[in-house]
Amino acid sequence: MTDQTSETTGTQTSKLSRRWVRKMALFLILLVGFGFYGLYDATIAYPSRGEKSASWHLHQYLEKSNEANSLTGQLGLPTGTTAADHMADLESRLNELTQSAGGTSIRARDDAALIAKLAWMKSLAVLGRLSDERIGLDLATPRETYTELNQRWASAVQPKPLASYDISVQWLFTALGFGGGLWMLLHIIAVASKKYTWEPASLRLGVPGGSSVVPADVELFDRRKWDKFLVFLKIKPEHPQLGGKEIKLDLYQYEPLEAWYEQMHRSARPEDFVEDDAELADDEQADATESEEETGTPAH
Repeated sequence: MTDQTSETTGTQTSKLSRRWVRKMALFLILLVGFGFYGLYDATIAYPSRGEKSASWHLHQYLEKSNEANSLTGQLGLPTGTTAADHMADLESRLNELTQSAGGTSIRARDDAALIAKLAWMKSLAVLGRLSDERIGLDLATPRETYTELNQRWASAVQPKPLASYDISVQWLFTALGFGGGLWMLLHIIAVASKKYTWEPASLRLGVPGGSSVVPADVELFDRRKWDKFLVFLKIKPEHPQLGGKEIKLDLYQYEPLEAWYEQMHRSARPEDFVEDDAELADDEQADATESEEETGTPAH
C-alpha cells in the first residue's frame, strides 16, 4: 500500500544511509567481538593460566615438604581450620616464616614449605577456587601428586601468575563489549524506526512524528554543524505544530535527506548558495582547463 501511495502522490520516503549502516555495523561487530574476547579470557584463557600457576606452586610446596619431612608432615589443613582461615594465619606469620626459612634446620625447612604453601593457596584464591574441598582433593595422595607434578614442572619455567584483578578486568571488558554492542543495536533500531518523507512538487518535508514543513515555514536554515552533517531548521512561530521549534536533520544517517534539505534551502534563500555555486563553477572550469592541457583536446 505504501508503494502505491508513493506512485500516486509522488511522495518519497527516506532510507538509512549505506555509509552510516556500514559504519554502525563495523562498530557493532567490534564491540561484540571485544565482548567475546573478554568472555573467552575470563572463562577460559585466564583460568587456564591461573590453574597452571597453581599447579606450579603446588609442585613447589610438595617439593619443599618433601625436603622437610618426606611428605609425612601435616600437608592439608590443621584440624578445625578452614582454608581461608589457614591462609590468613600464614599471611600474618609471613615475616616470621621468612626470617627462619633461610637456614638448614628442620624448622627452617618446614617454614620454607609453609611459605610455598601460602603461595599455592594465594594462587587458588586469585582464581576464586580456594576451598577446603580443593585443598583436600589436591593433597589426597601427596606422593602420587608430587611424582606427577615433578614430571611436569621439574625443568619447566614458572608460568606467569595471575594478578588479583586479571579476571575481574576481563569480566569488565565483557560487560563493556556486550553492553556497548546492545546499546549500538538499540541505537540502530531507533534510527531505523524514524522516517522522513518528501513531496517534490511542493518541497514539503515530513519529519518523524507526523508534522511537515515547506520552505516558507522555515525562519532560519542553520548550518553551524555542517561539518558534522547536521543542520537545523528554525520553524516560524505561526506553524501549527512546530512553531518556534528547531528541527535537527542528520544528513549522514538518512538518504537522500541532504538533497531534500538543499532544495528547500535553495528555494527559500538562493542567495546563500551564490558563493558555493561560484566556487563550484571555478572548480569545474579549472578541471576542464587541466584536462585540455593534458590531452590537447578542447573541453566541451
